[in-house]
Amino acid sequence: MAGVTKPKVGRIEPLELVEAALSGRIRIPSFQRSYRWEASDSERLFDSILRGYPIGNLLMWRKPAPAAEITLGELRFDAPERSDALWVVDGQQRLTTLIGALTASEHTVDRRFRIFYDLREKDTRKRFLSAPHSRTVRDHWLPVWVAGDNKRLIAWQRERPWLTEEEYDLCDSVATAIRTYEIPVYEIEGDDEQALREIFDRMNTFGKALKKAEIFQALHSAPLDVQPSDLDALRERVGALGFGEFSPQLLVQSVMATRGGQVDRDFRQEFKDDEDRQQAFARTEKALRLVVDWLRDEAGIPHLRLLPYALYVPVLSRFAALFGRPTGRSSELLRRWIWRGAAVGAAPQGNTVALRRNAGAVHDDPVASATRVLGLLPVGGELWKPDLAQTAPNRTQAKINVLGLLSAHPVLLAPATDSDGNHYPAGTRLGGSRLLVDMLNSGSSPLRSLLPARTMAAKVLHPASRADFGSLSQEADPAVLRSHCMDERCVELLNAHTAESADGFLARRAAIMTGVISDHVQRMALFGFSDGPETETLFDDSIWGDDTDAA
Repeated sequence: MAGVTKPKVGRIEPLELVEAALSGRIRIPSFQRSYRWEASDSERLFDSILRGYPIGNLLMWRKPAPAAEITLGELRFDAPERSDALWVVDGQQRLTTLIGALTASEHTVDRRFRIFYDLREKDTRKRFLSAPHSRTVRDHWLPVWVAGDNKRLIAWQRERPWLTEEEYDLCDSVATAIRTYEIPVYEIEGDDEQALREIFDRMNTFGKALKKAEIFQALHSAPLDVQPSDLDALRERVGALGFGEFSPQLLVQSVMATRGGQVDRDFRQEFKDDEDRQQAFARTEKALRLVVDWLRDEAGIPHLRLLPYALYVPVLSRFAALFGRPTGRSSELLRRWIWRGAAVGAAPQGNTVALRRNAGAVHDDPVASATRVLGLLPVGGELWKPDLAQTAPNRTQAKINVLGLLSAHPVLLAPATDSDGNHYPAGTRLGGSRLLVDMLNSGSSPLRSLLPARTMAAKVLHPASRADFGSLSQEADPAVLRSHCMDERCVELLNAHTAESADGFLARRAAIMTGVISDHVQRMALFGFSDGPETETLFDDSIWGDDTDAA
């Protein structure tokens, strides 16, 4: 009777993990929410490695794996069939982070893999940091993918002759830690799944706990670590970005937009063969990564549920596929397009017509394309005002209201716990935590009622209910109150518990909230500002001639 052999216990260094992964031996099955870590988790992992702290064990199941095109982080490569493949049962988060970060580059989009060591940060607890693709990398930030390669590290140091002896020593310390850190590995061989499950139960104590059913279902199903060739695989890939659930229709539209032509043509007849389809899905996935990164960092949209119009995604996917991530003037104009469209309506002729027209306007040049889509919007946004009666989360104006509340950087009024079991004390900013993603992923409204009234003035953006944090104290920090569009007078009226005081609270808070939301929309949309190319381009020599011609 076959069973599980006694676990083979060993140790493996991070660079050995990378080598094993690139050889196709290590396989990471995709789960419904395959990669849950946040950038702060990645920073903490490398800080633990530098300090020599334990980061937990890896549990591997040795079983055959087919030849496949594998994705690890943002790295893709062809792996041969292996009879001795090691499937990750426990430790997927750590392993994905290590491999993704150590094989990253300056072109990597996902900030969870863009990890740097700040040679000049005085606080040793904050030296590891992640940086979004849009952020300028400081010259004294050592990328971990450079530190892991001796030749690249030497070249990096030679390009910086101004490094001090202390900074050279710090580089060596980071490099040595990455190269010599040992991770305990338990390797299981056999087919007694019950015994394997028992081992998993006893080991699954570090990091974000995964459901046992998810692990073993994924290990038995067809591996999804291959190039995305269908919508389900693409949905899981982009879903792992933590931006929300992309509908099949939105993914189809994005694929078609990246390929050009009519966005609403017949998807079933689109591809010449399997290779054509796989290339199209890979290109779309890359574009969507850039789009999500840009929407978060530049357009101020933290989640798909708060995106005012879904058509923005395929149009931006086409832009990213043609020109890369929006930057400079094109980024500025596209942000205006997002927010002006939210205020005045981005699809006055209907979504299908608007999608076709906007996607068709993206071609030739990034700034010209951004100018054209901006020109397709209705006029009149200068007169826009928030509609605080809109509180339903599926309404565009309600999304604008929620985004306006987020612009005030609301903090927790009571302790809360996210879906991964992380605890957040009162005073934690909601926008910088997983709590906001949890609220939006739940499908319900992220708003909680302070009073039984159908207006945003009666709502608060918060994971806990009114009952959980009780009456707001009149001694509350004014900054905390401002983060929820309130002041001391609002709290006084709220706690008076009379009909008149409730009306007074709603009126006072509505005035504050209207100002906050209006200011936020104007900052993002810039109604009344000149659009088109930047002013200095109007004086390009190719248009006006040079000084000698003028003379």
